[in-house]
Amino acid sequence: MSIDSALIVERTALPKTAQLVADMTETGVTVVFPADFELDQNVGGWVPVTVDGEASGFNYGVQSLAGIDPAELPDGAAEAGDTLLAFGAQGSLSAETVTLIHAVMGRRYRAWLLIEDELLSPEDDWGPGASLDDIHVDRRGTPAKLAADVDSYVAQHYPPFTPDPHARTKDLLKQVIVPVLIFAALGGFYIWSQLQ
Repeated sequence: MSIDSALIVERTALPKTAQLVADMTETGVTVVFPADFELDQNVGGWVPVTVDGEASGFNYGVQSLAGIDPAELPDGAAEAGDTLLAFGAQGSLSAETVTLIHAVMGRRYRAWLLIEDELLSPEDDWGPGASLDDIHVDRRGTPAKLAADVDSYVAQHYPPFTPDPHARTKDLLKQVIVPVLIFAALGGFYIWSQLQ
């Protein structure tokens, strides 16, 4: 499962990673980022994190809104901030971790959520010092528990697809036979041309 989303925020409002970690700790979740990671760094790839002791992570990139064609952004993006933080979750735990980061950044740092071309503004009373009580994990579960619940639900309602072994063999033969036939035909044409 891969989920792409983004936050739009004022660059000057971005917290240091240590502050974001402290904010998330208020929700009951312990997240450990790489020692040299900061939110304003354009990693352009995978950021490994540990969430309540479990290895996870997400793809992360930072881009100035000035460098994006306004036609590619929804209405109101320019008023939301000057910086886009792009997240790419891979798997359930990664998705739950990104969701928690979004929630904390929205409440404390007035980050606007951009998902599938829809821009969602933070609540009016959110900002510095906003309460994180309503996202406390005692009420909703840790990211690992929520990820396990999602995986369990998917496994229960969508059993894994087992491909037909004969179909796999046919696919493999197609991948081998087609190139062999092409080379045989080319070889045949070459030999025929040499005999002429």
